[in-house]
Amino acid sequence: MMNLRKQNNKSIERRKEILSISQRLFNKKGFSETSINEIMNSIGMAKGGFYYYFESKDQILDELVDRYIDGKISKVEPIVNDNSFDALVKFKLMFIAEFEYDIQCNKLDKHLYNIKNVDMHQRILVKMVEKYAPVINKVILQGIEEGIFQVEYPLEAAEFLVSGFHFLCDLCIFAWNKNEYVRKIKAVEEIIEKTLGIKKGSMEFLSAMLTEKS
Repeated sequence: MMNLRKQNNKSIERRKEILSISQRLFNKKGFSETSINEIMNSIGMAKGGFYYYFESKDQILDELVDRYIDGKISKVEPIVNDNSFDALVKFKLMFIAEFEYDIQCNKLDKHLYNIKNVDMHQRILVKMVEKYAPVINKVILQGIEEGIFQVEYPLEAAEFLVSGFHFLCDLCIFAWNKNEYVRKIKAVEEIIEKTLGIKKGSMEFLSAMLTEKS
């Protein structure tokens, strides 16, 4: 039993090592340009050993994306579950927490936003709709109950806001100049306000926060 436990622990550590090496190579060369051979050579293993831990290179990318999204959710969940905040305050705090999380990720991994990682960004957008939009939906539902938000289709509104915001403002996908980026953020503020049915100017903090770091 002890030997089996040690073997399982070793497998878990090896799997984590492959994920870390893969992320470093994806960030340096891009997902499409990185081969399984390169990944395994970097840790001194034969290519065949890869398939003991993963079915494909795509599975690695999916797990890296899940890890990123799960980290983002873990940052905003305490806000969502805090009963002392109304929905609008939660909405603002979630944006701030998400922004700070992305800044932290970018500092740890400065190549994350490289155009070579467009595969990762596309998958992130999909996962944001699948996993992050339901979290936003909880706050929208609270806002409807409180009479703060006026939304007929809360989940669809959450999906629209998450996908639209993260796609339009992704500087890996669009090389906006400073003036263009400011206009996009201003437009996003207005769209969020109209989607939620809140007064104009409620989301103005976004442009101040995002353009400062752009």
